[in-house]
Amino acid sequence: MTFLLLAIALGLFALPLVTRPLTSQGRIRASGFNGAGVIVGFVITVAVVSLTSPLFGFGFVLAVMLHELGSAYACRIIGHEVARVRLIPLPLLAAPRSDRPFGHALEESFTALYAPALAIVPMVLCFGLFPILAPIAPMVANLLRVTAIMLGTFNFIMLLPFLPFAGGRVMRAISGAFWPRFGTTVTLFMTAAFTSAALRDHSIAMALLAAAGLQSLWHRRQPEQAPLSSNEALLVMACYAFVLTVHYLGGSWLLNGLR
Repeated sequence: MTFLLLAIALGLFALPLVTRPLTSQGRIRASGFNGAGVIVGFVITVAVVSLTSPLFGFGFVLAVMLHELGSAYACRIIGHEVARVRLIPLPLLAAPRSDRPFGHALEESFTALYAPALAIVPMVLCFGLFPILAPIAPMVANLLRVTAIMLGTFNFIMLLPFLPFAGGRVMRAISGAFWPRFGTTVTLFMTAAFTSAALRDHSIAMALLAAAGLQSLWHRRQPEQAPLSSNEALLVMACYAFVLTVHYLGGSWLLNGLR
């Protein structure tokens, strides 16, 4: 019960993240909800289900939609007139999140971290409700537990320092403030770690993450935007580390099982 009360308090503290008035007129559009997008989304969901279970597939769909809604809303917060909720948030398969490029690395870091930070609230609430509902509604409790684990797993993967993932964009912004090649070094290290884990454990999931790291090396073009100051970079780094750690803890059960 104490954990649930803390989760509710966290939700109340997070309310200003979604209730604050927007500074400009604009709209959020849906993108990719067509025949090809639905087919690709279905294939990806089936792949997730085959690696986990149908309940995790439900959690995956919910995690994707929460991430897309949060990222689109973050673009609206910083003043972009058009933001898109994309069914398949991958390059070449979906339109850009916004028609306007980010003028400052701080803006891009904010939009990259906003959705994962927002996802902490439902994840913690689901974990808090699980022990309360387990004795009286075990099926509902298990669904909440699985959803929380998938929220943690999905957002942890999205925060890995690989482009075009959110974590890769944050790492690029941070490295631009201190050492431009730092992001590439971290990407190489993480790719090597996932490759080693894939070879050691014969894990398909680890191999897919290693492949994501390798393709990230081709995203080398730096956007034309104002860099972070030293203080801004330290703040972004602290936020990134905190959100990454929380989602790793939330998804650790599934992440360890995918090895």
